[in-house]
Amino acid sequence: MNAKLEYCGNYLELANFKYYPEEENSGNPYNTSFDVKVVSDGYSGHSQYWEYDHRELAGFISQLEELAAGKINEVVFQEIGTGQRIFFKGDGQGHITVSGTISSDGVHPQSLSFEFVTDQTVYTDFIKQLQML
Repeated sequence: MNAKLEYCGNYLELANFKYYPEEENSGNPYNTSFDVKVVSDGYSGHSQYWEYDHRELAGFISQLEELAAGKINEVVFQEIGTGQRIFFKGDGQGHITVSGTISSDGVHPQSLSFEFVTDQTVYTDFIKQLQML
């Protein structure tokens, strides 16, 4: 399953989402994995094997809802294995900037620092997709 936030040709996608309930039930916070794909102003990057605690997903979704409604100004989505982060920052007028740096592993590691502006109206679909993960 995937969740994609797209606006004006730029996007952030959580792809290949895998949840391991037996790991969560045993108390292991490394119970969810996914890839992060980004396209920002024509540049693109793909970071594999992000790890996340599924118990934190509901809180993240709730914070995104508050951000889109203008109730809070910033949400941080952080991968627990490497600490990579994606920032969602509102301007109070309906625009939300998505930024961060994603990295790849491998023999020749690469990274992409990105920033693009979205509109609060695209968050409804993104949030619905996240809720289905």
